[in-house]
Amino acid sequence: MVFVQDEGFLILDRQSVFRYFFLQKDVSLKTLLMYYAMNRLVTSFLLLTLFVFCSQRLCAGWQRSITNYSRNSYKAASQNWRIMQNDNGWMYFANNKGLLEYDGTNWSVYPIHNAKMRAVKAGKDGRIYVGGLQQFGYFVPNFLGRLDYICLSDSIDKRSIGNIWNIHIIEDQVYFQSDNAVFCFENERIHRINCHSIVHSALVGQRLYVAGTGLFVLDKNKFVLLPNTNSMISDTGMRVIGLFSYRDKLLVVTNRGGLFFYENRMLIPFRSGADDFLKQNRLFCATIKGSLLALGTVQDGLLLLDMDTGETEHISVHNGLQNKTILSLFFDREDNLWLGLDNGIDCIHLHSPIFQNRATIGSGYASCLYRNKLYLGTNQGVFVTDYPLVLNKVQSLEPVWGTAGQIYSLAVYDDKLFCAGSNALGVLDGNEFYLIPGIRGVWWVKSIPQKDRLLVATYIGLYSLKKVEGRWILHRRVKGRRFSSKSLYIEPLANTLWTANKEGGLYRLFLSEECDSILHEKCYNFEELPMGDNVCITRVDDEIVIASRQGLFRYNQLKDNLERYDRLEKQMDGRTAYTYIMQDSLRNIWYVTDGVLKLLHYDPLANSYYRRENEAYLKNCLIEDFETVNVFTENEAMIGMEDGFSLLHFMQERVKKYPLNLQIRRVYLTGVKDSLVYGCSYIPNDMYLKIPYKNNSIRIEYSINNYDRSLALFYSCRLTGPVSEPWSQLGENTIKEYTLLPEGKYTFYVRTHVGQEEPTTASFSFEILSPWYRTWWSYLLYSVLIVMLLTYIYYRMSMERKHLVMLKELELYRQKQVFQRENELNSKKIDLLKEENLQAELRHKSEELIHTTLNIIRKNEILQNIKSEVLSILHAAKEENLVIIRRKILCLISQIDTNMEHDDDLSAFQSTFDSVHHNLFQKLEARFPELTKREKLLCAYIKMNLMSKEIAPLMNISQRGVEVSRYRLRKKFGLKEGENLVEFLQKFSQ
Repeated sequence: MVFVQDEGFLILDRQSVFRYFFLQKDVSLKTLLMYYAMNRLVTSFLLLTLFVFCSQRLCAGWQRSITNYSRNSYKAASQNWRIMQNDNGWMYFANNKGLLEYDGTNWSVYPIHNAKMRAVKAGKDGRIYVGGLQQFGYFVPNFLGRLDYICLSDSIDKRSIGNIWNIHIIEDQVYFQSDNAVFCFENERIHRINCHSIVHSALVGQRLYVAGTGLFVLDKNKFVLLPNTNSMISDTGMRVIGLFSYRDKLLVVTNRGGLFFYENRMLIPFRSGADDFLKQNRLFCATIKGSLLALGTVQDGLLLLDMDTGETEHISVHNGLQNKTILSLFFDREDNLWLGLDNGIDCIHLHSPIFQNRATIGSGYASCLYRNKLYLGTNQGVFVTDYPLVLNKVQSLEPVWGTAGQIYSLAVYDDKLFCAGSNALGVLDGNEFYLIPGIRGVWWVKSIPQKDRLLVATYIGLYSLKKVEGRWILHRRVKGRRFSSKSLYIEPLANTLWTANKEGGLYRLFLSEECDSILHEKCYNFEELPMGDNVCITRVDDEIVIASRQGLFRYNQLKDNLERYDRLEKQMDGRTAYTYIMQDSLRNIWYVTDGVLKLLHYDPLANSYYRRENEAYLKNCLIEDFETVNVFTENEAMIGMEDGFSLLHFMQERVKKYPLNLQIRRVYLTGVKDSLVYGCSYIPNDMYLKIPYKNNSIRIEYSINNYDRSLALFYSCRLTGPVSEPWSQLGENTIKEYTLLPEGKYTFYVRTHVGQEEPTTASFSFEILSPWYRTWWSYLLYSVLIVMLLTYIYYRMSMERKHLVMLKELELYRQKQVFQRENELNSKKIDLLKEENLQAELRHKSEELIHTTLNIIRKNEILQNIKSEVLSILHAAKEENLVIIRRKILCLISQIDTNMEHDDDLSAFQSTFDSVHHNLFQKLEARFPELTKREKLLCAYIKMNLMSKEIAPLMNISQRGVEVSRYRLRKKFGLKEGENLVEFLQKFSQ
């Protein structure tokens, strides 16, 4: 759609048309019909959108900082009924799923026995008392830092308990308030105090009050009705939701009747600026701290009432809450207000220096003060509101006509506001706004030395503006390369500028005298600052500084190059990635690293910079590479975010009423499966951890009870022991891991600064046990083994010496053996000769024996023959001379027999036989002395292997006689049947 305006054309897209209609309250039907005729396809949509949004009004409410915790973040049920804070600063919530614990870093849920929790209270005895549906009890921490539940109501009928809605502690007595009674737990015993229809209870001045049909106070185990409260409460149908002490009076808060003071035995209404709100809304809960009364409603969020001044502040879903229904309220010790919602948990930081605008105006890219108005540039256009800003109140916010679309920068020159955006370049001159035609995609509008010129940086190059008749118009395009100047800085004393973008790189351009052309250009990217990333160019203390992902660089004019800006890096966050840097008019340096806005303060008295530890803001809320900070006053800065803008009071001191509790939370042994070996709850755990060497990789988790997200905490760690390390660089990580630690005693330290002079520090000591092969008993074993080894070595050396001696002795022995063998050989030779001689002699004697025996045999045979012949003669002789012949023959036979039996050769035979056959006769004589000579002689014959027929003539007996004699010998030798006589004699003579 095109409108004619003075000298140029106003080019509007659909979004611009919408903004136009939105601003023009008196839009005529004719105009609408004209637009309908020009673009029928979108008319229906625009008309519907027009009528819907014309009925709405934007408002700029600069509200308190609120942290939202959804049920997905704390991993429990949606409803949270009671809230309390333990002495160590941890927060506890009575959640439908159980006791919800928050240490500032981690959430934990501890259920009770199949019941929803309604009440929670910490006792001085280290217990956390809880109550829920038909039961009550307490939690105590175990050695792993988890909480174990102990039920106290097991012995009581559940139906008589009802719901436990509140818990109060007076000295050693714990009171559990249910619907129709109060259960008192004292000295490990429980007794019941009846009071019907209890809707609320409170501890005021160490006295227990309950509200039902009236107000009652506990007096000696009995509830006493306060005068004139029964009719006032029961008759009107009001329900008491809060009882507090305020200026020594009892303040009574009702759900729909307003506020009352109970004094002089009467309930007196308290009138305030909240009365209208209280009439329109139903209250559900309340709490008070000092003079600030917080009232939680069922359908419209929270109302804060200052009882002293009567000022009110309404906070609901339109300015930060997740849910309109508030079930519980609690002020912590740092005056943060916690809200237990019907769906989630919210924390309102009442003393936070950050105030956020909750209007849906888009992402914040630029801000500027112009003629006592605050202009905000977003991705949806430019919006204007009154300045100074009003905090915690609704403030009107109006869009600037004709600026719809992406806005990159706002700048004031010549008492005019220049609005640079993707669609056009607009100029606001007082109440008149006009667009400069012929130019789109504008990054910046900057002044140059020529006072009648302005330089415009666009997507496709540089342009110049000139002023004609009080209006700025497009002059010409600057000749030369078409640089897209995402980042632009103009040097003050020359026609020189710096330009940079992600793709094109970093350049320094030299313009002509008229600034209408680029005379010279030089690229300043190098190895340490390569192309491919956005950079931010600015001036810090008369130095041209470039912030990049590779760190900070400064321009060295003498060398005409970029060099590391180590000095500034040390004052800031070291060599890390910087996406934004800016020095304000107070010389403070604002910079962004890791998505966090930080501030380096300038001290004009000392002419030096200083940093406040942990002063960091809006983590993960800024627009990367489009960060913007605009400092209005000495304590006020406007910061663009992804979701609008934030107002920061950057000089506000962070004073903590209580020191933050930095604590070692858990220790895990890491590996294939992590195992929890140490935990610390709200009661310190001084357990000294001893870890087996096989589990020498650990993970340590620590936490701090910081609930203000505007206060970014950074931690530094170190480990002392066999493996020591210096303090690490500050970081946000709350987990530290160590792997493969050698054995020894260690102490882990973690610290953080929270504005105090001394840092908050926590430590944890543990010991990595030695492996079994490096324990004392293993060293003892090694000592024994070493002694044994030395003994063995000594033994081996002794044995070696002995062996050497033995070898020498053996050598001598061998020589001696050789000598002996030679002697033996000689002796054997001699013995052999002797034996040969003996054998020869034996053979000779044997031959003699044989010859002798044969001779005897032949002699006996001859004599036998002679005897036979003589006998034959004797038988043949005649009778006449028979006597004489017979006498002579008998005499001859007698002589023959005598010669046969007593041959002298027998003695010689025995002697020869003994020498040849190992003294057989002597052995027979020694062992068998009963043998006769003939039997011994028979043994000799048998020994000589003579047959019976050969033995018979030698012994002058028949062959039969020889067999009989052999039989007798067997008997005398005791031979059994089957034993051979010859073999016996052979063995016997050996």
